[in-house]
Amino acid sequence: MNLRARNAENSTFQMIPPMPPACRRESRRAFVVSVAPATAVVLAVITGFYEFAAWIFGLTFIVISVGTILPKCRLFGPLITRLPEGTKGVCITIDDGPHPDTTPALLDVLDEHGAKAVFFLIGDRAQQHPELVREIARRGHLIGNHSQTHPAGTFWLLRPWNLWREVAGCQETLRGILGQAPTWFRPPVGHHNLFLASILRALGLSMMIWNCRGFDGVRRDVAVILRCIEPDLRPGAIVLLHDVNPICAEVLRGTLQRVRDLGLPVVLPAELSAKAA
Repeated sequence: MNLRARNAENSTFQMIPPMPPACRRESRRAFVVSVAPATAVVLAVITGFYEFAAWIFGLTFIVISVGTILPKCRLFGPLITRLPEGTKGVCITIDDGPHPDTTPALLDVLDEHGAKAVFFLIGDRAQQHPELVREIARRGHLIGNHSQTHPAGTFWLLRPWNLWREVAGCQETLRGILGQAPTWFRPPVGHHNLFLASILRALGLSMMIWNCRGFDGVRRDVAVILRCIEPDLRPGAIVLLHDVNPICAEVLRGTLQRVRDLGLPVVLPAELSAKAA
């Protein structure tokens, strides 16, 4: 990280408001819940109940793994994976921007199709390219919080204060650029843990996941990506796409064409008053 980026990050974290007392209390309760099974395992081993210890460990591991790794799992808190029942359109969401090499092309493709999207932005990148953030908003798109630094491999492992820094940090970054903070949040890679729900509640955020994707973040064959997306393109779908890769504009164009061929409008969740439930 260069000196300019480091100074920007430090400045953002200095602006973060303290975690509210209610949020701290909920985090402490969640921590107690998380360590209780481990304590039970230790006590069972000490007292010789090895089979009981194995069962507790196994069940705890399964529950935590499912709640953390599966993006659509509501075990650790409310989220939406699709638009409300009865919605006739689809929602296009674009993660990981902004970037000067790719975001302008995405905006132009959306304009070509008269479509609006939700851009889930990374705070660090937004700080580096505030003019792109403002341009996204100027063109009528919705901006969401995708964490400050996008710790893809470790977000689900973060303790409450570090989670707060990531989520609140991005809120303050985007508030500083746009004059208002987002109302939607998407965790990096879709992973979350039992501390996140209270933090989102304190910041007035709802979590939006997805139910339609083509893995365009890792694939580079546009035709394969579109074939993967197409079966789930139906009314109420939330489509996950990515910024900051060389094929993102082509993938977006192909997706929007398929949406048009199906006769589906592209809508924003704000237009539908979608609520996490």
